[in-house]
Amino acid sequence: MTVRMKAAERRLQLLETAAQLFAEHGYRGTTTAMLAKRARISEPILYRHFANKRDLFIALIESAGYQVLATWEEAIRTVASPVEQLRVILHRNPATGAAATRDVYRVLFQASTEFTEPQIQDAIREHYERYLRFLSGIVTRAQAAGQVRTDLDSETLAWQIIHAGIGFAMVRPLGIGDHGSDAFIHETIRLILAMLAPPVVDPPAL
Repeated sequence: MTVRMKAAERRLQLLETAAQLFAEHGYRGTTTAMLAKRARISEPILYRHFANKRDLFIALIESAGYQVLATWEEAIRTVASPVEQLRVILHRNPATGAAATRDVYRVLFQASTEFTEPQIQDAIREHYERYLRFLSGIVTRAQAAGQVRTDLDSETLAWQIIHAGIGFAMVRPLGIGDHGSDAFIHETIRLILAMLAPPVVDPPAL
Protein backbone atom coordinates (compact mmCIF):
# COMPACT_ATOMS: atom_id res chain seq x y z
CA MET A 1 0.00 0.00 0.00
CA THR A 2 1.33 3.43 -0.97
CA VAL A 3 1.53 5.87 1.92
CA ARG A 4 0.56 9.41 0.93
CA MET A 5 3.30 11.93 1.71
CA LYS A 6 3.87 15.56 1.00
CA ALA A 7 6.14 16.13 -2.00
CA ALA A 8 9.14 17.18 0.11
CA GLU A 9 8.74 14.16 2.41
CA ARG A 10 8.44 11.77 -0.54
CA ARG A 11 11.52 13.27 -2.20
CA LEU A 12 13.51 12.82 1.00
CA GLN A 13 12.31 9.23 1.33
CA LEU A 14 13.38 8.48 -2.23
CA LEU A 15 16.82 9.99 -1.67
CA GLU A 16 17.30 7.89 1.47
CA THR A 17 16.09 4.77 -0.34
CA ALA A 18 18.38 5.48 -3.27
CA ALA A 19 21.40 5.87 -0.97
CA GLN A 20 20.73 2.42 0.50
CA LEU A 21 20.14 0.65 -2.82
CA PHE A 22 23.02 2.30 -4.69
CA ALA A 23 25.32 1.29 -1.82
CA GLU A 24 24.04 -2.29 -1.90
CA HIS A 25 23.90 -2.84 -5.67
CA GLY A 26 25.88 0.00 -7.23
CA TYR A 27 24.49 2.61 -9.56
CA ARG A 28 24.37 0.29 -12.56
CA GLY A 29 22.86 -2.58 -10.59
CA THR A 30 19.99 -0.52 -9.19
CA THR A 31 16.84 -0.08 -11.24
CA THR A 32 13.92 2.29 -10.87
CA ALA A 33 11.73 -0.75 -10.29
CA MET A 34 13.89 -1.69 -7.29
CA LEU A 35 13.78 1.88 -6.01
CA ALA A 36 10.00 2.03 -6.28
CA LYS A 37 9.56 -1.35 -4.60
CA ARG A 38 11.83 -0.46 -1.67
CA ALA A 39 10.00 2.88 -1.25
CA ARG A 40 6.62 1.08 -1.52
CA ILE A 41 5.42 3.24 -4.37
CA SER A 42 4.77 2.74 -8.07
CA GLU A 43 7.32 3.75 -10.69
CA PRO A 44 5.00 6.49 -12.06
CA ILE A 45 5.05 8.13 -8.61
CA LEU A 46 8.86 7.95 -8.59
CA TYR A 47 8.93 9.67 -12.00
CA ARG A 48 6.85 12.54 -10.64
CA HIS A 49 9.85 13.46 -8.50
CA PHE A 50 12.80 12.40 -10.67
CA ALA A 51 12.85 12.07 -14.45
CA ASN A 52 15.15 9.04 -14.34
CA LYS A 53 17.71 7.18 -12.23
CA ARG A 54 20.51 9.52 -13.28
CA ASP A 55 18.63 12.58 -12.06
CA LEU A 56 17.90 10.84 -8.77
CA PHE A 57 21.59 10.00 -8.36
CA ILE A 58 22.63 13.58 -9.10
CA ALA A 59 20.05 14.88 -6.60
CA LEU A 60 21.49 12.46 -4.02
CA ILE A 61 25.01 13.82 -4.55
CA GLU A 62 23.77 17.41 -4.23
CA SER A 63 21.71 16.62 -1.13
CA ALA A 64 24.66 14.94 0.58
CA GLY A 65 26.86 17.96 -0.06
CA TYR A 66 24.36 20.41 1.38
CA GLN A 67 23.84 18.20 4.45
CA VAL A 68 27.57 17.97 5.11
CA LEU A 69 28.09 21.72 4.79
CA ALA A 70 25.15 22.39 7.11
CA THR A 71 26.66 19.96 9.65
CA TRP A 72 30.07 21.63 9.40
CA GLU A 73 28.60 25.12 9.74
CA GLU A 74 26.71 24.13 12.87
CA ALA A 75 29.74 22.36 14.35
CA ILE A 76 32.00 25.42 14.02
CA ARG A 77 29.37 28.06 14.77
CA THR A 78 30.79 28.79 18.24
CA VAL A 79 34.45 28.09 17.38
CA ALA A 80 36.30 31.37 16.87
CA SER A 81 39.75 30.17 15.80
CA PRO A 82 39.97 29.23 12.08
CA VAL A 83 42.55 26.50 12.70
CA GLU A 84 40.34 25.02 15.42
CA GLN A 85 37.45 25.12 12.96
CA LEU A 86 39.57 23.01 10.62
CA ARG A 87 40.29 20.58 13.47
CA VAL A 88 36.56 20.20 14.18
CA ILE A 89 35.79 19.64 10.49
CA LEU A 90 38.56 17.04 10.14
CA HIS A 91 36.89 15.04 12.90
CA ARG A 92 33.67 15.07 10.87
CA ASN A 93 34.71 13.32 7.69
CA PRO A 94 31.38 12.89 5.85
CA ALA A 95 32.48 9.65 4.22
CA THR A 96 32.95 7.94 7.60
CA GLY A 97 30.15 9.66 9.53
CA ALA A 98 26.47 8.75 9.72
CA ALA A 99 25.29 5.59 7.98
CA ALA A 100 23.25 7.46 5.37
CA THR A 101 26.21 9.62 4.40
CA ARG A 102 28.54 6.62 4.29
CA ASP A 103 26.14 4.97 1.83
CA VAL A 104 26.28 8.03 -0.42
CA TYR A 105 30.08 8.09 -0.43
CA ARG A 106 30.35 4.38 -1.04
CA VAL A 107 28.63 4.79 -4.40
CA LEU A 108 30.17 8.22 -5.02
CA PHE A 109 33.69 6.77 -4.87
CA GLN A 110 32.62 4.04 -7.26
CA ALA A 111 30.98 6.54 -9.58
CA SER A 112 34.08 8.72 -9.66
CA THR A 113 36.05 5.97 -11.40
CA GLU A 114 33.32 4.24 -13.43
CA PHE A 115 31.19 6.82 -15.15
CA THR A 116 31.76 8.83 -18.28
CA GLU A 117 28.33 10.48 -18.23
CA PRO A 118 29.07 14.24 -18.33
CA GLN A 119 26.15 15.17 -16.08
CA ILE A 120 27.23 12.76 -13.36
CA GLN A 121 30.86 13.84 -13.65
CA ASP A 122 29.76 17.49 -13.39
CA ALA A 123 27.72 16.72 -10.27
CA ILE A 124 30.65 14.94 -8.59
CA ARG A 125 33.03 17.76 -9.60
CA GLU A 126 30.69 20.42 -8.17
CA HIS A 127 30.26 18.34 -5.01
CA TYR A 128 33.97 18.51 -4.23
CA GLU A 129 34.33 22.09 -5.43
CA ARG A 130 31.62 23.09 -2.96
CA TYR A 131 33.77 21.63 -0.18
CA LEU A 132 36.80 23.38 -1.68
CA ARG A 133 35.14 26.79 -1.54
CA PHE A 134 34.06 26.25 2.06
CA LEU A 135 37.41 24.93 3.30
CA SER A 136 39.57 27.40 1.39
CA GLY A 137 37.60 30.24 2.99
CA ILE A 138 38.54 28.94 6.44
CA VAL A 139 42.14 28.35 5.37
CA THR A 140 42.34 31.95 4.09
CA ARG A 141 41.18 33.26 7.46
CA ALA A 142 43.66 30.97 9.23
CA GLN A 143 46.46 32.32 7.04
CA ALA A 144 45.47 35.89 7.87
CA ALA A 145 45.61 34.96 11.57
CA GLY A 146 49.09 33.47 11.20
CA GLN A 147 47.81 29.96 12.02
CA VAL A 148 48.42 28.34 8.62
CA ARG A 149 51.36 28.50 6.24
CA THR A 150 51.23 31.14 3.52
CA ASP A 151 53.79 29.75 1.06
CA LEU A 152 50.93 27.86 -0.65
CA ASP A 153 47.58 29.30 -1.66
CA SER A 154 44.44 28.46 0.30
CA GLU A 155 42.89 26.26 -2.42
CA THR A 156 46.01 24.08 -2.67
CA LEU A 157 45.94 23.56 1.10
CA ALA A 158 42.19 22.94 1.12
CA TRP A 159 42.64 20.25 -1.55
CA GLN A 160 45.14 18.47 0.71
CA ILE A 161 42.46 18.29 3.41
CA ILE A 162 39.95 16.89 0.89
CA HIS A 163 42.47 14.38 -0.48
CA ALA A 164 43.31 13.18 3.02
CA GLY A 165 39.63 12.77 3.89
CA ILE A 166 38.89 10.78 0.74
CA GLY A 167 41.92 8.54 1.14
CA PHE A 168 41.17 7.80 4.77
CA ALA A 169 37.54 6.99 3.99
CA MET A 170 38.48 4.59 1.18
CA VAL A 171 41.05 2.63 3.22
CA ARG A 172 39.28 2.57 6.58
CA PRO A 173 36.61 -0.03 5.60
CA LEU A 174 39.37 -2.55 4.80
CA GLY A 175 40.01 -2.97 8.52
CA ILE A 176 43.79 -2.82 8.24
CA GLY A 177 45.32 -2.87 11.71
CA ASP A 178 44.11 -0.04 13.89
CA HIS A 179 43.43 2.23 10.89
CA GLY A 180 39.94 3.10 12.11
CA SER A 181 40.74 3.50 15.80
CA ASP A 182 40.21 6.80 17.60
CA ALA A 183 43.94 7.01 18.34
CA PHE A 184 44.85 6.62 14.68
CA ILE A 185 42.27 9.23 13.64
CA HIS A 186 43.60 11.73 16.19
CA GLU A 187 47.19 11.17 15.05
CA THR A 188 46.20 11.56 11.40
CA ILE A 189 44.46 14.86 12.10
CA ARG A 190 47.45 16.03 14.14
CA LEU A 191 49.73 15.34 11.17
CA ILE A 192 47.43 17.14 8.73
CA LEU A 193 47.35 20.21 10.97
CA ALA A 194 51.14 20.04 11.33
CA MET A 195 51.40 20.03 7.54
CA LEU A 196 49.25 23.18 7.43
CA ALA A 197 51.14 24.98 10.21
CA PRO A 198 53.53 27.84 9.45
CA PRO A 199 57.22 26.87 9.48
CA VAL A 200 59.05 27.36 12.74
CA VAL A 201 61.56 30.15 12.40
CA ASP A 202 64.72 29.74 14.47
CA PRO A 203 65.61 32.78 16.55
CA PRO A 204 68.60 34.76 15.31
CA ALA A 205 71.95 33.65 16.69
CA LEU A 206 73.36 35.85 19.42
